Amino acid sequence: MPLTGQPIPPLTRRQLLTRSTGLAGVFAGAGVLSACGSGATTASGNEASPAISGAQVNVTVATSERALIAQYTSTISAFPQLTPSLEPLLRQHEEHLAATGVEVPDPPGQPPPSELLVAIAALSQAELTAALERRESCLLASDPDFVRTLTFIAASEASHVAALKTVRQSQ
Repeated sequence: MPLTGQPIPPLTRRQLLTRSTGLAGVFAGAGVLSACGSGATTASGNEASPAISGAQVNVTVATSERALIAQYTSTISAFPQLTPSLEPLLRQHEEHLAATGVEVPDPPGQPPPSELLVAIAALSQAELTAALERRESCLLASDPDFVRTLTFIAASEASHVAALKTVRQSQ
């Protein structure tokens, strides 16, 4: 902050995106971590189910990540001007998929919405749904290391919602 009474320069889009993504990740991570405690409920509001096999959770998470990758890929293909904004998020989903250690097939191809802002909103909704699903996966997983990984994935996906909001506002 300038001490000379000069006005503070406005934030660049990159600075705004970085700051909003970081804050969203912190808040989302805190929410996910608190949800992983005892007595938490699932995204549907029901009491969390007992732990299921780690393989089942891994396949569910991998399938969800593969679907997000396909959605990002088709959106980038339809709207190449979004590549600089969406490619880093796509790469993170590829890392999430790798963290599951499971190979799953690509989902059937679906074209993105034909309007740019609707396509971004669809990605944002998919990210929000994925963050809630990861929270649920966290509650179902039994391996503490994988639960930790799921919390990071959930926080990342929640931060993507904030990043996509910034992308949408810049269009």
